[in-house]
Amino acid sequence: ALLLDFEQRAGEEKKVALKTLLSATMRVRRGAEPLAGAHQTVEQRRSEAIEELYELRGRLGLDDGVAEVLIYAAEPVRQLTELLLDEWDRQFRDHGYSLTQLDTCKQQLVAPCDDQQEWNALKSEEAAWLKRLGEESDLDVDALLTLCDRTIAAARKDLRGGFGVEPQ
Repeated sequence: ALLLDFEQRAGEEKKVALKTLLSATMRVRRGAEPLAGAHQTVEQRRSEAIEELYELRGRLGLDDGVAEVLIYAAEPVRQLTELLLDEWDRQFRDHGYSLTQLDTCKQQLVAPCDDQQEWNALKSEEAAWLKRLGEESDLDVDALLTLCDRTIAAARKDLRGGFGVEPQ
């Protein structure tokens, strides 16, 4: 009975981890895909993708959430998640300053602000950091889209038990 209880709890934790991964990966995908009906440059797509990729670790639950995905998910899901995290690491290593400056702008923009001129200045600063990210990064947004699609498909398959039970 104790083993069954543990397996049920682990199964529930796996579901939560996979659903969180799905949600976070879909956000990255939406950032990387071209907007329907809009003319976007590669740089604009790249900056949106990096912005969403930067949020990935937080959306997964930082180190604890990443660990849960890597503990509970099937091997194909773990491998794809690690590729996403490798890209996160690379982008943060190459553009950490710009990303933290952008993050600071965003935090200030969500805080109450009665001064329209100050808010406009923050929006301009945010746009400048996004532009800089898009221009300086070499992120392949189409490859990121493909990686997101593969990760989403694998996580869905794992949620449905499609990878079976892994040997202990």
